[in-house]
Amino acid sequence: MAKAKIQLPSVISEDSWFYKDNEELCKPHLGKPYISYSSVTSWEEYREDFIKQKFAGIEVPGNVYSDFGSYLGEAVENGEFGENPHGFTGQDNFKPFLDDRPENGEYEKMILIDMGEYVILGFIDIFSLNDEGAAIVVDLKSGGKNKEEQYMDPKYVQVILYAKAIEDSGTPVAVTGVWFVRRENSHFKPPLHISDEQFFIELEFTEERKQYAIDKVDRVVKEISACYKTFKKVFGNVKVEI
Repeated sequence: MAKAKIQLPSVISEDSWFYKDNEELCKPHLGKPYISYSSVTSWEEYREDFIKQKFAGIEVPGNVYSDFGSYLGEAVENGEFGENPHGFTGQDNFKPFLDDRPENGEYEKMILIDMGEYVILGFIDIFSLNDEGAAIVVDLKSGGKNKEEQYMDPKYVQVILYAKAIEDSGTPVAVTGVWFVRRENSHFKPPLHISDEQFFIELEFTEERKQYAIDKVDRVVKEISACYKTFKKVFGNVKVEI
């Protein structure tokens, strides 16, 4: 009996939001299902919301914390802060980091790992090369008290996965890590504030961690695929209108 193919709710097409800016990378994989690391995390931590959004097409609103992370990420990508509808504060604390952005850096650099039946997509927050031409792969993260422990955990592999894609493309990897920005206040006590506590968490880039990262994504993809097939069998391809 032939092995059932992987089915995911997202497929690379010329209409995909990332296709135009990354056509050379994406074109050989048109029509393939894809998964992002953020989707892997959503499946494991917010499964109900994932199914609503990805399977049924129900819009799941963001929150002030995800907006805070996006606010910092866009500042790094553009070199300056953009619109601030939530009234976030502490921008001066982040300015030294923005001023120190690498001259040869790429921001939101897309990576792709071909897994055969599907591909893994991701976007490196900060990518640069050292003087020897080796890659420095950095993810930007923010959080409140003790949140950095999540990124120090060996099970955190997002940036490891991205670095593996760079290595597989032929560029050696020198450094992988997370630039962590402490967030103060909360939605109960707004506004969220960019603290001056910011530091780099360097992560070991080992064969074991690379394999763990790939295995983790592959396991989640198979779980999503099995669930998605059942969803389509029961509900078809009709998106829910609310």
